[in-house]
This record gives sequence, C-alpha cells and structure tokens, in this order.
Amino acid sequence: MTNQEMLISYINKLTEDEISSLLEAASLMLETKEPAEKPPCPYCGCGKVIRYGHACQKQRFLCKICGRTFVPTTNTVMANSHFPASVWKEMVKDTLHGNAIDFSAKRLGIFHQAAFDMRHKILLALQELPEVTDACLGEVSEFDETFVLDCYKGRKLDSTVARTARKHGAKAQKRGISNEYICICTGIQRKGDAIAATVNRAKPSAGELIRIFDGHIADGTLALCDGLRSYHAFPGIADCTVKDCNNQRSEESCFYHLNTVNGFHSFIKKRYNFYRGVASKYINRYNALFSAAYRNAEAMVRRLTEAVLTVTGVNYYHSNKDIRTVRLVAI
Repeated sequence: MTNQEMLISYINKLTEDEISSLLEAASLMLETKEPAEKPPCPYCGCGKVIRYGHACQKQRFLCKICGRTFVPTTNTVMANSHFPASVWKEMVKDTLHGNAIDFSAKRLGIFHQAAFDMRHKILLALQELPEVTDACLGEVSEFDETFVLDCYKGRKLDSTVARTARKHGAKAQKRGISNEYICICTGIQRKGDAIAATVNRAKPSAGELIRIFDGHIADGTLALCDGLRSYHAFPGIADCTVKDCNNQRSEESCFYHLNTVNGFHSFIKKRYNFYRGVASKYINRYNALFSAAYRNAEAMVRRLTEAVLTVTGVNYYHSNKDIRTVRLVAI
C-alpha cells in the first residue's frame, strides 16, 4: 500500500470536524511554507543565483554574475559522494569523538573502504579549517614533545624500512628515543588552543620547532618548556619569553609546570592506542584532529559540519586520489 492510499484510508475514518481541521492546518502550512534558501555561488561568492534544473537528482543553480553552474554539494566534502548529508554528519561526529573506522562503518551500514575515505576527507578538510590553521598560542603556553612508535599500517614492510615488522603492542627494538619513534611537537595555551604537528623523528631541532610554530605564537607569550635548548629559538619568531620549568624554585612550581601539555599528551596517547596506531604518513592529519578535539569536540563538530557540508565559498573537496597523495608525512 502506498503512502497516498494509507493516508486516504486514514482520512475515511475521520469525522467531518476532524477533516475540516485537517484541511485548515494543511492550508496554513502551504501558506507559511517558504522556499528553500539558495546558496551563494561557491566560485565568486555572489548571492545572485537562480534555480537551473537538476543534476544527479540534486537542485542545480546558475550564478548570474560568473555564469557557472553548481549544486548544493559543490566544493564540499560531499562532492561526488553517493551518501546523503545525514551519513556525513554522523561520520563527522564519530571522527571528532574518536570512534574507530570499523565502528562507524558498521553503525552507518557502509563498507570499510567507504568509511576510510570519508574519514580522511574529513581530516583533510579539518587541516584547512581556520580554527586549526590559524591557531595562535598566547598568554601562558606550554610546549613539549611526545613520542609514538612509527607505524606502517596498511602495507607490507619493504627494503626501504630499516627494521623488521612488529606486532601491535610490541616495543621498539632500540633503547631510548631512537629513529623508531615519531616526534609529535605540541604546544597548548592554558585555557586556550592546542597545536600538534610532526616533522621529524627523535628529538626536534630548533629549525624544526620554528617550522612548526612560526606564526602560531603571539607576542608577549610566556613559553614554558622542559629545558630542551631548541625551544630558545622561539624569541626569533615572536616577542616571547622562554622559561625552563626544570630550573625554577620549589615555591614557583605551582605556576611553572607542564601539567597542561602533559594532559594533552595523555589525550593523544589514549586516542593513538585506541586506534592501535596510525600510519605514520597520515600522522599530521590525526594531529590536527587531536588539536581540534581536545577540550572542544562538541563545538568543533558543529563548526566542521557547518563548514564542510554546506557551500561556503571555500573549497574543501578532496578526491579519493588526494587521500593517498596530499600532505603525507615523509620522515
């Protein structure tokens, strides 16, 4: 039985007064219903667009200024996708909340490979979000590095890898901080933004720290560190003061400490271990995720959903080929 037949059979059971009330309500709904808003042109940002037929079962629009046509998913992560916005919204939530790819695939009823591609398209878009790219640490900020074992998930080790394969949970073959460890350089403002990035193995040099934090430290910042001399290069990129927390008097330890950044490290390690490692070539995508999800995951879910699932004038689209070639870490 179709929906129309079911509705007619239901109406036949109503009284005349009930039918009259139903007609009034339907008439009021038709009068107050407003047409769907037309998105701005994703190419020139102009709002002078008109409906221009349909393409792939989606409303098509024509910009009267630049003359280009587009659909509501143009330049979003949903471009060329067969999944509706509801599935993408759930994938954004699962990504920010740290759920595994297999969990999302099973919950949403999609294949593992589709969930993997969606996850990494969201991560690539997250790396381009202004809240992540323009993060600036100020006031009192803490800087330190944490280390995770290198990982080659998804591929067999070949002659280019200078070690034998190891199982999940295995330890490094060398003692101490060696080239088997990937360094995640982190900085976090107390009650503020967080930054995590990887450019090297083992201990970072001054040049590598400058490469990561250049433009992300505000003037007047008090930068707290653990005594690594490389951090004393910070005054070269910002008018800041670097303090070594290891050389402070005991009565000052209540202020000069690295508890905030150590908490951020714990969050990263917890997520990293839950994922059972992250392929090292993708580590900076997940570093962006760790930075965005720490402290404000719910707010970032709303912001990311708004930014990447609607036409905003910014191109967040990445193809399946981009997932395997764009912004990979080669160390």
